[in-house]
Amino acid sequence: MADRIAVSGSQGQEEGPSGHGPACTLFEDCLAPLCPLDRSSLNGVWYPDEEICRSRSYVNLPWIRGQRKIGRVGARGYFTLEMLQRNCIVKKGIAGLDPDAMEEPQLQRWFADHPARRGISEEKKAALRQRAQAGRFWEKR
Repeated sequence: MADRIAVSGSQGQEEGPSGHGPACTLFEDCLAPLCPLDRSSLNGVWYPDEEICRSRSYVNLPWIRGQRKIGRVGARGYFTLEMLQRNCIVKKGIAGLDPDAMEEPQLQRWFADHPARRGISEEKKAALRQRAQAGRFWEKR
């Protein structure tokens, strides 16, 4: 674990107050294969039964949120960082890549089968909000 380095990002300071070590108190004992502080680990893979970063400083990273969702549904196979960052629907039955097959064709198929979620436009939000308010029978006091 001594080969971990601080990765610059928008999550605040990556080093401790003296500037000598990482700010994560779990850094030395963490067994997560993907670590926000270890740039080289981000090129690896993650299996759903492996540990997820427990640091509260990084809980809002998209790929850590993806890991938590995938871990809850009991997926099989492995996932790359690019797959974990994809904002797609995660439900029971989602599968990662097969470690015994070639990765590139599987990766292309996985991305085709799991499109990114589309956002809702402001006009659509306003229309839905107005429709919900029109359906109320009484107002809160």
